[in-house]
Amino acid sequence: MGPVRRNGDDQGFSLTEIMVSMSILSVVMVVVMGGIVHIYSAVTRTDNSSVARDQLGATFQRLDKELRYAQWVSAPGQVGGRWYLEYAIPTTASGSATGERLEGCHQLTYNNGVLTLATWALPGTTPGTATTLATGLTPMTGAPPFTVHAAGAIPYASASPGTAGVGRNFAPEHAQVRFRFNSTQGRLSLPYDVVFTAQNTSRNTSALNDCSKGRPAS
Repeated sequence: MGPVRRNGDDQGFSLTEIMVSMSILSVVMVVVMGGIVHIYSAVTRTDNSSVARDQLGATFQRLDKELRYAQWVSAPGQVGGRWYLEYAIPTTASGSATGERLEGCHQLTYNNGVLTLATWALPGTTPGTATTLATGLTPMTGAPPFTVHAAGAIPYASASPGTAGVGRNFAPEHAQVRFRFNSTQGRLSLPYDVVFTAQNTSRNTSALNDCSKGRPAS
């Protein structure tokens, strides 16, 4: 007759049982950690997308409101690594009983991923403190950040049919300003390719304006 096992006797686990348990636990941990990483990545992408879209949306609204009423838009210029674009908006002088129309000068500057806007009033020529409109921007490959199509120009004469959504002989009656950037937040990159129309410009608008005096010399 063999030995009798007493109640409560703990003989422990065998090495095989321990190895199997550890293997199962390792698989469970890999699955759980993979799920956590996936959820974290999805949340991060959503947050980055929200930040990028909010930033681009605010920039679009600001520029759409101002460029729509611009009565003059300069040709873009580059000084060193900075890109400049000026435009003039008719404004009413503060406290003016006659409602005199004065030009409000605006200067967009793109440099090292940052788009800023500075303003000043004529007859002054010095831009005020710049306000940051957007960060994390990079120009689209092969394209400048700013492109201006003057009224009466034929900007798509050499374009492939359908590239710009208009025919090759299309000529705008008002100046158009095209912005082409990629907005990057984390690993997310969103394109920003939009055209604004300056409705107060025409084929008779002069290419010269006092607001251009605020640009640094090339």
